[in-house]
Amino acid sequence: MQHKHDDYRWRPLSFDYLISQFGIKHRNVLGSFVGWIILTGILVFLTILLHQINALNLTADEVDLLSIVAFNPIYILGILLLLWFGFEWGFIPVYISTFVASILAGVSIIWSTIISLAFVLGLLFFALAYHSFGFSYSLRSIKSFSIFIVISFLAALASSLGSFIWSFFHQLSAPDTLLYWKRWWTGTFFQSLILAVPLLYLFTPSVEKFKRRLFKLPPGKEVSIGWIYGSVTTVALTLFVFIFSSYLLGRISLNQFIESRNITTAAEIIGALEAFEIIAWTSIGLIVITAASAFYLLNNWNRSLRYEVETRTHDLNENRKKLQQSLKEKDILFKEIQHRVKNNLAQVHGLLELQEAMSEKTEISELLKISKSRIRTMSLAHEALYNSEDFSKISFKKYIQRIGDITHISFKNSSKELALIYDIEDFDIDMAKAIPLGLMVSEILINAHKHAFDNRNKGLIEVQCKIAEPNMMLRIMDNGNGFPADLEIRKSNSLGMVLVDSFTQQLKAELDITSNSEGTSFSFAIPLASIHDR
Repeated sequence: MQHKHDDYRWRPLSFDYLISQFGIKHRNVLGSFVGWIILTGILVFLTILLHQINALNLTADEVDLLSIVAFNPIYILGILLLLWFGFEWGFIPVYISTFVASILAGVSIIWSTIISLAFVLGLLFFALAYHSFGFSYSLRSIKSFSIFIVISFLAALASSLGSFIWSFFHQLSAPDTLLYWKRWWTGTFFQSLILAVPLLYLFTPSVEKFKRRLFKLPPGKEVSIGWIYGSVTTVALTLFVFIFSSYLLGRISLNQFIESRNITTAAEIIGALEAFEIIAWTSIGLIVITAASAFYLLNNWNRSLRYEVETRTHDLNENRKKLQQSLKEKDILFKEIQHRVKNNLAQVHGLLELQEAMSEKTEISELLKISKSRIRTMSLAHEALYNSEDFSKISFKKYIQRIGDITHISFKNSSKELALIYDIEDFDIDMAKAIPLGLMVSEILINAHKHAFDNRNKGLIEVQCKIAEPNMMLRIMDNGNGFPADLEIRKSNSLGMVLVDSFTQQLKAELDITSNSEGTSFSFAIPLASIHDR
């Protein structure tokens, strides 16, 4: 699989990522760690070998550019490991090897630690730059090559701070210290160009293919404000350690020089001050560069964040407009469907009405009249939904009152004074549940109008509905004659009663029927969960 050089952005395989994603016992992870440990051991052995051939015990007279280049091949390997695999892979071998080199050269543990930190600081500049700005490290473009040169220069300056600690500890003269510093950072910088550049150019594609074959690379991490502040703080604190250490070690060296010779020369003092001044200005310069980079990152981060917010806001507005348009179209379509259903039911109602008018038999006319009422009950639900702003729910109170009024007008005997009253608590109900409830009420009201007031001139029918958690209590009652004593209402084969029983079961309701000479009552306890959420 071929990768463009723009794909060679720094995506480190950190220890934490490998262990969390694959586990320490994974063959590729374990093999990588073992190989890395062996390589670290080889670097330490190389450090000891260089010490034995006197390559590390440098004095001012022995320092030249070639010896400095040969002095630190470990630093070049650290750069390669850092860019190819990750920060931990590079800085740990460099730190250990440099620490061992300093100890072998007679430097104390504390100052050896600080000298080792100088090289880690140099590698840190590579990590910060490639992580923050997302540069390609393939060196296959002028931009990539130029950026690597700039970073190598800054990293060489940062690592050269260790030369002052080295010189002060070995009590080199001020001129020798300055000479040592200049050759240290120039040697480090030029060996980055002479050795690291061709190795990166030649082997980066192969290493990237090797990594992709072994592991799934982690996604590139975005730079956060906390990360920027943390990086700047880390660099600043590290440089402060070098400034303070150089100041402290310089004073110690100067005091020892004065005590040993009992005389001070202006040249020695000025040279010592100049050395410390270089350390201070180098550190200040690195801090300024780091701060400027952080400022650039913050501006770029804010700019990117603002652009992302504006883009997402624009997308949200566009999606909202599309959703509103789609909702509007669906509303129109839904209303049209409800309108057509209502009209179709009205046509069926009209046909039944025409058939009723043409029928000469009273029984058939009564059946057609009841069928008309049922059709009208269903039509009312669609009509209420069509006129409602909510396309799924309707007002239960208005719906039942409309059914009751139409039934009362259709089935009331003109020779009798029948009153229909309502005591209904209003709430919204889904249309799918409203129709069976409406048909139940309609069937009971039709039966009351037709049979409850035989041999009576006056009567009262009442429809009650109250919410009593967890049920809706629906009651239809009249003060008519009641059912005959020998009639088992629940076992009646009439279509009306069959419908009432069917809808009662559908709604998981409980039905209680009482009937005597003082009237009849149908009481329903309907679970609210069966009809809707209030």
